[in-house]
Amino acid sequence: MANFEDIYIAWVVNEKSKKWANGQGRLWTEFGIELLQVEGLDVVRLTFAVKWNITTSPLYICQAERKPESVSKVLDRYFPEPHGSETKPWSPQAFYKSAYSPDSSDNDSKSLSVPGFETDLYPFQRRSIQWLLKREGVEWSEVGRRIIPLGKQYSTALTSFISTIDATGRPCFVSHLFGLVTMDITSFRDQERSLKGGILAEEMGLGKTVEMLSLIALNKRSREPSGPIYDIFSDTNVRPTAATLIIAPQAISVQWISEINKHAPHLKVAHYHGARQHDPMTPAQLEDYLAASDIVVSSYSVLANEVHYTSLNPTKSLRTAPKYPRAKSPLMSLQFFRVVLDEAQMIESGVSQAATVAKMVPRVYAWCVTGTPVRRDVRDLLGLLVFLRYEPFASMKHVWSSLISSRNQDFKGLFSNIALRHSKLSVRDELKLPSQRRYVITMPFTPIEEQHYQEIFNQMCEACELDSEGAPLIDQWDLVGFAETMRKWLVRLRQTALHPEVGNRNRRALGNKDGPLRTVDQVLEVMIEQTDLVVRTEQRSLLTLRLKRGQLFENSPQVHEALGIWTLAAKEASIIVEEGRQQLQEEIDRNVAEGKYLERKSITESDGDTDGESEPEDSELTKRLGTLRNRVRSALEIQHVAVFFCANAHFQIKSNEEMTKPDSPEFLELEKLETDGYNSAKSLRREILQEIFGKADQLIRRISRKAKSQSFVQIPNFSSAPPNGGIEIRRFMERLDALGEALDAQAGQLDEWREKTVAYLRRPLVDEDEGIEVTGDEYEESTKTQDEVMVYVQALRTVIADRHDALTGQENKLIEFEVKTALRLANEGDGPFPEKTLELLKVRKQIKPPNQIGFVRRVIGELRALANTLRLEAERGNLRAQSELTIVDEQLKFTQQQLTEQTKATAALEKEVELFSRVMNTRLEYYRQLQQVSDMVAPYEGPNNAQTLAKFLREEEKLANKIAQAKSKRRYMQHLRAEASNPQEQRICVICRECFEIGALTVCGHQYCKECIQLWWSAHRNCPVCKRKLIQADLHEITYKPQELSIRAEEMESPSRRDSSDGCSSKSAIYSELSKSKLAEIKNIELDGPSFTTKVDTLVRHLTWLRESDPGAKSIIFSQFKDFLEVLALAFQRFKIGFSAINKPNGIQRFKHDPSVECFLLHARAHSSGLNLVNASHVFLCEPLLNTALELQAIARVDRIGQTQDTSVWLYLVDGTVEESIHSLSVKRRMQHMSHLPHLPNKSKGRGKSRSVSEEEVLIEDLEEANSMELQQASRTNFLAKGDLGGEIVQQEDLWECLFGKAGARRSRQRVIGDSDLREDREVARHLRAEAAEIRQDGGDEAVED
Repeated sequence: MANFEDIYIAWVVNEKSKKWANGQGRLWTEFGIELLQVEGLDVVRLTFAVKWNITTSPLYICQAERKPESVSKVLDRYFPEPHGSETKPWSPQAFYKSAYSPDSSDNDSKSLSVPGFETDLYPFQRRSIQWLLKREGVEWSEVGRRIIPLGKQYSTALTSFISTIDATGRPCFVSHLFGLVTMDITSFRDQERSLKGGILAEEMGLGKTVEMLSLIALNKRSREPSGPIYDIFSDTNVRPTAATLIIAPQAISVQWISEINKHAPHLKVAHYHGARQHDPMTPAQLEDYLAASDIVVSSYSVLANEVHYTSLNPTKSLRTAPKYPRAKSPLMSLQFFRVVLDEAQMIESGVSQAATVAKMVPRVYAWCVTGTPVRRDVRDLLGLLVFLRYEPFASMKHVWSSLISSRNQDFKGLFSNIALRHSKLSVRDELKLPSQRRYVITMPFTPIEEQHYQEIFNQMCEACELDSEGAPLIDQWDLVGFAETMRKWLVRLRQTALHPEVGNRNRRALGNKDGPLRTVDQVLEVMIEQTDLVVRTEQRSLLTLRLKRGQLFENSPQVHEALGIWTLAAKEASIIVEEGRQQLQEEIDRNVAEGKYLERKSITESDGDTDGESEPEDSELTKRLGTLRNRVRSALEIQHVAVFFCANAHFQIKSNEEMTKPDSPEFLELEKLETDGYNSAKSLRREILQEIFGKADQLIRRISRKAKSQSFVQIPNFSSAPPNGGIEIRRFMERLDALGEALDAQAGQLDEWREKTVAYLRRPLVDEDEGIEVTGDEYEESTKTQDEVMVYVQALRTVIADRHDALTGQENKLIEFEVKTALRLANEGDGPFPEKTLELLKVRKQIKPPNQIGFVRRVIGELRALANTLRLEAERGNLRAQSELTIVDEQLKFTQQQLTEQTKATAALEKEVELFSRVMNTRLEYYRQLQQVSDMVAPYEGPNNAQTLAKFLREEEKLANKIAQAKSKRRYMQHLRAEASNPQEQRICVICRECFEIGALTVCGHQYCKECIQLWWSAHRNCPVCKRKLIQADLHEITYKPQELSIRAEEMESPSRRDSSDGCSSKSAIYSELSKSKLAEIKNIELDGPSFTTKVDTLVRHLTWLRESDPGAKSIIFSQFKDFLEVLALAFQRFKIGFSAINKPNGIQRFKHDPSVECFLLHARAHSSGLNLVNASHVFLCEPLLNTALELQAIARVDRIGQTQDTSVWLYLVDGTVEESIHSLSVKRRMQHMSHLPHLPNKSKGRGKSRSVSEEEVLIEDLEEANSMELQQASRTNFLAKGDLGGEIVQQEDLWECLFGKAGARRSRQRVIGDSDLREDREVARHLRAEAAEIRQDGGDEAVED
């Protein structure tokens, strides 16, 4: 009896299996019903029979996206897995654990050697080559020491099938993976054995290239078929060849050729560049050339382009047969003995053009060569199986989906069969690589860089709502909401630690997005300018707010209080104006002295109509002067408002009889102050508007001079001057007459509209000196008239374009579009003066020459054709033709002259209208600025109560603090600028007379140690030297770090002592020590040129030092930021250090063979995982990386087979920055990997009984295993961000630690204790001396008072 679950499964099968299969593999339910009598009772029996057609071959496996629920339920219910199945997500580690690794005790390949090979093989490489041979059906024989056919088929048993019996008792096999039942698994076993090739996934640096070349040299095609053979995959006949095709990234394909020449020079190599890139070879010659080679090397980019020469590019049906046969890729015409994809992870999707063509190339064997086959997760492996044509996994989506989601044993069985991998750790005893030393060089910022970095750090804290120690400043702060913001700022901080101009955001912040590279001193100048701008901006905001606060008291009994506020604001504004004038004048004087600029009459006068004046040629100078003039103008605007308000206050006090008695001396004094104030305000307003007034006035006077002298363009009449007689010419003359009438009508209308336009443009500007009072509505009034002028100017431009069209036949599409837009807006009641627009454009339509009569240039062309015809007839003696020819020639000459005159006049009219537009826009700009000045003195219309007053006072206090902080910062940066010219100046506290590292600089320019100034300021609130009153914001903290390099030795616990019984823990350094004397040698190298930043300068010094200490050594410079490598390139050019890069022409070859090239610039985005740069012995990591796999990728370029020298890795990081936190977190993560390694008391197994293993060796093994785990577990496509963000991707949970970790803790400790506890006694003494100095200063003050 079936239970309800069986009935439910039968129903599911009936309902949800219809789309699964119709023939083999079909799953269905048969229902039956019987009426029975049992023990006298009528019984209805329902039967449900689930039936499943057998699948006889892999060719009949269902091609579905996924298995239906019915198949899964039948398998789980009636054919359960003996060991169950796993459904958890699989990490990349699953592949690395599954890949086959030959046992080191296997002696089958001990004597393996490669004829003609000039490289000794390591034992593990021999084992790998033996496995490669077996995958191709042959093996190395120890007996005959030669290659022989494989004795037994090299394949594992199928693990995906379960042996069972069906309902009838017949034996059968069921596969959960394939979702089928079969009676015989022979065809499935044959399908698995049909795969010829596999995946060579050795860890980076273990010689995959050598192993593959050994395979090529050992197993050659023994006998090529005499004629073409049929390729079942491409469904074409192809030519068999013994050649091996190798596809690699462009840079590495060149390296393959170099490696072949080095290790196997007897092999013939062809470099294939594409079907059309081998001229003058014919297609047949190219095919013969490739077929005769032992190895053909090409690149993925070439392969992608080949898609146009394959069957994937369908033939287009044409009306006529093509003249030449269609080109075909020779890669599709040859059957290669094997095809090898190097860096095969690049086709993990299997759907790119390169992957598609690679899959189609005819071959016998196929190999994927990659050290990192998994970039994101195990799904990346599908692209490799597609290339290998490993069915049914390559094409059956439901099979692949099951394999990577729940079929753990099948996954292991598959990849242990077709993939091989050794790790460096597993073959360490056989490898014998030279030793590698790792150093971490910590360097301090210069004070300028420190200031710049700290500014950006503070901006980050403000943007993320955190304080400087990472504590939230708002309630309910959430990391998720700020993660993206923190990530962007982290990138900026990391870039800033390299150079202030690395990254688009940093360049934009410094105002130099596309300019030349700045030095540190130039960056300081920009910082001073920006801080000065902040001071000016905040000062304007503060004074504006004060003026507004004063307005709260006007027209009230408190007007005296308003007057006090406004008077103080006027004084402050006057000071700012004078500072701006002085700064501008100094800049002008300096440039005049340098011959760059001719002084103008007024320092606020700018570029107007510059007739007779010299212009600064330097665009930077022009920009700088313009900025300074704008600052003066901005300050003048505030001063104007303050002076105007003061005059108004005097008027209010004078006019209030309760405050002032009429005609009293006080009244007369107030009246005088009022008059003087308004006159001062008028003068200030005139100076504010001087620049734009000068421009507008010059243009108006220019228009007036033209009008008085009648020098505007005179439009000539168009006369056709019809000659007497002439039958042939009459029809042309009629058209010329019609054109002449239309053009003359246009000319009359143009003159009328021009007169009206000029009349308006000649009107004088509002000027109080001429007795015209400013009402404040000038801008609005001028705008109304301006609309009318704009319509006239538009109409003039349109009619002039029509005139040009009638003369030359060239229609102005832009004008036509503008006309259509203007008409549409006018009809809708929008745009300038809609009624006038419709009126003028209607007139324009009436006077436009009709298209039917053509244009003058066409008539001239037709006359010339007529003259040529008549000339031929006249030469034959036709008298009428001779007479007509004379008339036509005369008319042609006259009309051509008319066209020339009219065209010149039209061009002059266009320039004239441009002048009208300039005058019109300049007048409007004058009134706009005048209106702006008037609006600034408008009455206050906001709320006026105690809350508003309190709000204004709070905002003023905030702005005052901001200004004080900015001023103290500016003073500090000016101090740094002065110090740069005198670097030997001692940092001595004025109070205690001792040198200091952490102190404060006052806004007045005096410096003290932190302790002394804190004690003094808490009691006096002034400067000890000049007695200037100080607030907290007037003190700027300064730090003078010793400019010394230091080596950081990261300590790690030795695993062998991790669980020692005595509780002691031994420590071993991962990073080696470097003597202080060598560090001093590096630091003391003098650079002939400016400083670019601490890191750049240190790197240049280091490379220079290597010339002496390690002559001929070559280095790799690695950074995640391509921008920084470009900075380094500029610096290297400056300091004459030879370099190359992967993106430079022949970059790799130059680095390997050119002695003048000392270093190779490598960025994280370069496809460099296959690069072999063993000629380098130094690797410089420009910044610490959280993703160790990126770092290891760079190190593996030198730490690999073929390296003959000891190597050094130099990691640079800046003290007290996010780099410290990132490095600390990276080391911590590797320590965690090491702590999870199994504790093996005897890790030296296989080294020999007599060999004792030191703790250092065990630590190195653990470190290498931790590195391997990092490489295998990391998701490679999530390393680097896309787009402008750049840099490595930092996970959300790591962001806070990176920003506020180790470096943040150090900053916090500095604030709490000020200095190291090791100097406690010294600080106590300094404190006592500060108190004594305070007493002395107090005594001195009293003496002065007495």
